Amino acid sequence: HHMHKGLSPENLGGWPWSNWVHSKIATVVTKEDEIWSGLAVLIETLKSGTTTILEAGSYNPDDVIEGVAEIGMRLIIGRRVFDQVIMGHSSLVQSTDECLKLNDAFMSKYKKGLADGRVRPHVNIVGLGRCTDRLLIESKKMADSYGTVLNLHLAAMIEEVQDTRGKTGRRPVEHLNHLGVLGKNVVLVHMLHVNDQEIQMLKEHGANVCHCPSTALKLVYGLSAFGRFPEMLNAGVNVVLGSDASDCANYQDMIRVMYLAAVLFKDYRYDPDAMGAETAIEMATINGARALGMEKEIGSLEKGKKADIVIVDMSGPDWIPLYNPIQNLIYSASGSSVQTVIIDGRIVMEDRQVKTVDEEKILAKCQELSKGILKRSGVNPIHTRWKVV
Repeated sequence: HHMHKGLSPENLGGWPWSNWVHSKIATVVTKEDEIWSGLAVLIETLKSGTTTILEAGSYNPDDVIEGVAEIGMRLIIGRRVFDQVIMGHSSLVQSTDECLKLNDAFMSKYKKGLADGRVRPHVNIVGLGRCTDRLLIESKKMADSYGTVLNLHLAAMIEEVQDTRGKTGRRPVEHLNHLGVLGKNVVLVHMLHVNDQEIQMLKEHGANVCHCPSTALKLVYGLSAFGRFPEMLNAGVNVVLGSDASDCANYQDMIRVMYLAAVLFKDYRYDPDAMGAETAIEMATINGARALGMEKEIGSLEKGKKADIVIVDMSGPDWIPLYNPIQNLIYSASGSSVQTVIIDGRIVMEDRQVKTVDEEKILAKCQELSKGILKRSGVNPIHTRWKVV
């Protein structure tokens, strides 16, 4: 989705945004677009200190997983599928059998992984009310059989909750629980609209919740009115941090994402003790590792774990005076403070220079390909009341 960044009008939120993007842009993105823009978004992510990514699904996963493996990051990649039309969202929908066939073929082909196991597949379905019960159930079975993650978006928008209740009589998490789809290998993204009973279901089954505050705010999911992430954490649910794609979050700087996670609920709840810097860092590190079943390998600096290390320059003006590096990291800094990134003992970025791929070539290629996106989509890239010169 990196090729979509900045194309949608900013006054579209929720379902109107989703229908606009997926009907006008997603259908014209090519394999070449996905590979080069995939590398571009990984460079952005790497340069702000992220070592490991669970991504939201490609329509050309074989080409993408092969094309981006060289960057040296730890990547978990899937095939994006859905089999049910909801509220006009019909672009790229496929039959249930085709969805299952595509995911199983991808899992089978890459089950041993690439790049010494750092890059591997997972089972990805769109969620958001766009998946039939059969697709949900069979996808969970597939993830279990391959020993991998089942990744889906859920309970992001109030319309999804209303639609699911209308069809099933249950809220989204309640329905997954009814189908037997919740589990420790399930990552549920967004999760803005949940109640106390659903939080207990998440805790009981060990399901993981991925909070994406940057997307929730930009696309008006109702974070301030409905978000229950402090309650989830207090109940013992494993809550992790994400950004979602570049066409909705618009940036991949996880330090900026940690800032949002740390501060938003202080204001929303009128409680300065809500969330905070340490909690945000845990959500972005050890909790994230736990959601991927990798907490014994990564997520913290401990003897016996893989050497994933991010070195931050604390000499810049945004760090001075330096009393508390934890607070400065979350409340003062951004990803530009990251100087060096080591993944599995290998220096992937040093002094802000990516060592594994040609950054300049990739960004130039991505910009060149954007001309094709505009031509094929016919979209005006600038939506503004200002005169553009």
